[in-house]
Amino acid sequence: MSGRWQSIVWLLATLAVAVAAVIASAAFSGAAAEREALDPGAFVRWALPIALTVHHLVLGVVVGCLIFAATLVPHKDTDTAEKHSTPHPVFTRVRSVAVTASFVWLGSVVVVTVLTYANLVGQPVSGSSAFLSQLTYFLTDLIVGQAWGAITVIAFLVCNLAFFFRSTTGLACTALLALTAIVPISLIGHAAGSDDHYAGVGALAVHWLGVLVWVGGVAALAVTIPVLASTSTTLVTKSVIARFSALAGVAFFLVLSSGVINAALRLGEWDGLLSRYGQLILIKFSATLLLGAIGFAHRQWAMTQVRSRSGTLLAWRLVIAEVLIMGAVIGVTAALGRTAPPVPLELEPAITPAEVLTDYPMPPALTWYRWLSEWRWDWLWLAFILTAAAVYLLGVRKARMTGDKWPRKRTVSWFTGIVLLVYVTCGAPTIYGMVLISAHTVMLLAIAVLIPLLLAIGAPLDLLRLSVPRRTDGSRGPREWIEASNPTVSTVVRDPLLSGTVLILSFALFYYTPLLRLALDFWIAHQVTNLYFLIIGFWFMTTVICTQSKSRTRRRQILTIAGVGGILLLWANMLAFGVSPVLEVDWFSSLDRTWGPSIAVDQQNAGTSVLLIGVAPLAGVLATFLSYKSRPTSSDATDTNRSLPDVSR
Repeated sequence: MSGRWQSIVWLLATLAVAVAAVIASAAFSGAAAEREALDPGAFVRWALPIALTVHHLVLGVVVGCLIFAATLVPHKDTDTAEKHSTPHPVFTRVRSVAVTASFVWLGSVVVVTVLTYANLVGQPVSGSSAFLSQLTYFLTDLIVGQAWGAITVIAFLVCNLAFFFRSTTGLACTALLALTAIVPISLIGHAAGSDDHYAGVGALAVHWLGVLVWVGGVAALAVTIPVLASTSTTLVTKSVIARFSALAGVAFFLVLSSGVINAALRLGEWDGLLSRYGQLILIKFSATLLLGAIGFAHRQWAMTQVRSRSGTLLAWRLVIAEVLIMGAVIGVTAALGRTAPPVPLELEPAITPAEVLTDYPMPPALTWYRWLSEWRWDWLWLAFILTAAAVYLLGVRKARMTGDKWPRKRTVSWFTGIVLLVYVTCGAPTIYGMVLISAHTVMLLAIAVLIPLLLAIGAPLDLLRLSVPRRTDGSRGPREWIEASNPTVSTVVRDPLLSGTVLILSFALFYYTPLLRLALDFWIAHQVTNLYFLIIGFWFMTTVICTQSKSRTRRRQILTIAGVGGILLLWANMLAFGVSPVLEVDWFSSLDRTWGPSIAVDQQNAGTSVLLIGVAPLAGVLATFLSYKSRPTSSDATDTNRSLPDVSR
C-alpha cells in the first residue's frame, strides 16, 4: 500500500474510533437525550457531537502538519542534485495533508455552525427562508454565532493560504493563523462559564493549545515516519522524532495542568466527580496520563529502532495506535462539550457598574499592602512564563554541559524579570489597572520597560546560540528562525533608533487613541496589548544594552536611551501637572468607585508611575553606559565577552 493510501486509511480509522467514542460517551452522559422543550430532533442531537469530533480532530491535523512543515522537517532535499529547488518528500507530504485537512476543517466548521444554531433554537435543520434568516442573525448578533463565524473565516483563510504557500515562512504564518481559532473556541467553552470567567477562558485556551500541538503533532508524525524511512537517513529520522518529542513534552504538560484547572472550575466540589460529567472527566484524565506514558515510551523506543526500515515501520504502527487512542479521547471531549457540568453555565447577573464593565467586582481600596495581597491568576501568562523559565534553565544546563561559561548574574536577571512578569500580569497592577489609570501605567510601563530590561540582561538570544546547535538537514529550528532575515533587514532591526521610535509611538497611539478603551473593554485586546508591549520592549532593550557594539552604534544607543527617557519624562510631567487630557474619563467615571483619589488626581499620580517604572530604569541604563569603559577590567567580564556572541549579531 502506498504512503498516501496509508495516511488515508489511518485517518479514516481514527475518525471511526473518535465517532464511536463520542456516540458511546453521549449515550452514557445523556448529552443526546431528547429534550422536554425546544427539541431539535434526533439528527441534530447526535450529529452535533459527531461534527464537533471531526472538527477537533482535523483542526489538530492541520496545526500539527503545518508546525512540522515550518519547524521540524527538512524543507529541501539535500540528497538530490537539485537541492536548491526540490522540496523534500517529507515536507511535501505534511504540506499536502495540511491542505487536505484544512478543506475538511472548513466543511466541518460550516456543519457545526448550522447544527449549533439548530440545537440552540430547538429546530431541525431546514432550507426555509425563516431558518436561513435566523441563522444570519445568529452569526452576526449572538456571541456563540459570532465565535463560530470567526472560526469559519479563519478556516477559510487557512485552507487558501496552506494551498498557495510553499515556503516555511508562509506555512509558519498559516500555522499561527490556525492557532488563533483557539480564542473563539475558548470563549464559548464550558470553563468560560465559571465564576472567574477570564481565568476559565485562559485555562481553556492553554488546554486547546496543548491539545492541538500534541494531537496534531502525533498525527503529523504518523504521516512523516513512513516517508522518512524511505527517503531520509537514519540521522534525519532520529532528529525529527527527537524534536517532536521535546515539543510533545511541553504540550503534554500544558494539556494535563490546564485540564486539571478546567475540571476544578466546572466540577466545583469533590462530589462533582460522582456525576456523569465527572466520570467522563476521570476517563479523559486517565487516558491523558496513559497517552503521555505511551507517547514517551514510543518516542524513546523509536529512537533505537530507526536503524532499519522494518524497525521504523514498527515504530510507525505504534504511533498509529497512539493516534487511535487520541481519537477516542477527542470523542470523549466532544461529548463533554454537550454534557451539563455540575457547576451551572449561567453566570450570576452583574449587579454593580464595575461588574458590568470589567466582569469583576470593584477591588477593595488600594493600600500599600494590597499591592502584594491581591491576586487573580491569568493561566495564559502563567503557561507562557513557566515555559519560558523551563526553556531558559534547559539552555543554561546545555551551555554548561558543553563547557561554556554562563554568568550567574544573567540567570538571576532573567528569573527576576520572570517573577516580576507573574506579579504584573496576575497581581495588583492588572487588577487595579482596570479601575485606576495610575495602576494601569504601572502595569504597562513594567511590561514595556522594566521587565524587558531584566529579560534582555538575561541574554536569552545569546543562550540560544550557545545551547542550540545549527541544523544541517534543511529544517528551521529556533536558531534558524532568528537568523533567517537577510542582512539589510537585520541591520534595520538592530537599529536602536528604530526600536525606540516604535516604542514611543506605541505608547502614544495606545493611550491617546481608542486602543486604550479597546483593551479595557475586551479581554483578548488586553492580552494582545500586553504581549505586544513585552515584545516591543524586549526588542528595544536588546538593541540598546549591547556593550560590544561599534563606537558609532554606541552613540546611537546612548542617544536613543536619552531620547526615550526624555520623552517619558516629558509625558510624566504632562500627567503630573494636568497638561495631558484625561484618559478614558467615560470608563473610569462609570465604575462607581467610592474610594481613592478622583479621576483627575489619579491621572496626576500616573505621572509618578511613569517616572518610577519608565524613566528610572532608563536613567540607570544610561548611567551605566556613560560609565562603561571600552575594555572591561574584571576577569569575569573578559571571560564572558570572549565566550558569548553579541546579541545583535
